[in-house]
Amino acid sequence: MAGLDLIQTYSSDSDEDEKSRDDHKIVNKLALPASILSWKGVEYNEEVIDNPLDHDGRIRSFKHERGNWATLIYINYIPNDCLHIWIDSVISKLPVKGSIISSLHISLSRTLILKFHWIESFVEGIKQSCHRFNKFVVQLTNIKVYCNEEKTRTFLGIYCQDEDGMLKCLTEALDNVLAEYQLPSFYKDTSYHISFFSCLGDKRAYLKEILPSLTNSLNKFLMENMEDGYVHVNDIQCKIGNKCYSFELK
Repeated sequence: MAGLDLIQTYSSDSDEDEKSRDDHKIVNKLALPASILSWKGVEYNEEVIDNPLDHDGRIRSFKHERGNWATLIYINYIPNDCLHIWIDSVISKLPVKGSIISSLHISLSRTLILKFHWIESFVEGIKQSCHRFNKFVVQLTNIKVYCNEEKTRTFLGIYCQDEDGMLKCLTEALDNVLAEYQLPSFYKDTSYHISFFSCLGDKRAYLKEILPSLTNSLNKFLMENMEDGYVHVNDIQCKIGNKCYSFELK
């Protein structure tokens, strides 16, 4: 759902040189050579210790491990100021407390765990898959509520209608690449959407009651701002750790 919010930089391997002096153990971390730091364009980062307090109490579905990189494939969406104003007006009337999602996107994969030595071939595989597809357009329609598998976060999202089935075809092609690395495919009951609000816990019961009014509000906004009702998909994004790759469609 809001996979970009889940992605954090993963640490690379570092060496340790231990010496004993006066019965005290001193551990010195050796800096990685510049040649290694420049591999595949992925920057080295020190190990990150997860603390839910650092990200509004959100709980991770997987822990940080050296050599692993959080990965997400998605379509980036940059709305204009009018849609931001509409989102602000909606959030202020919700029956639950939460936060606006700043990085709007349509997820095409789950949040994945990618091994460092897979990155080069994985990126090439995604690139080749994307280059087989033409640019296309999807339409924004109504509001839906979503909850992650762990039921630790609830989301409001704008549903993306894909009459030509291009999103499904693209996802299936990407799933074939994921299968080569034994990575999980996208959700079977896929509901493509742009999440714009999230809150902690399973709050679906509270939010479902107001979905009709939210959808009416969105439809009214889109009638007055028709250009905001469509997403022009010209490229696909893949974020691996702190590195983002972009793949143009035909």
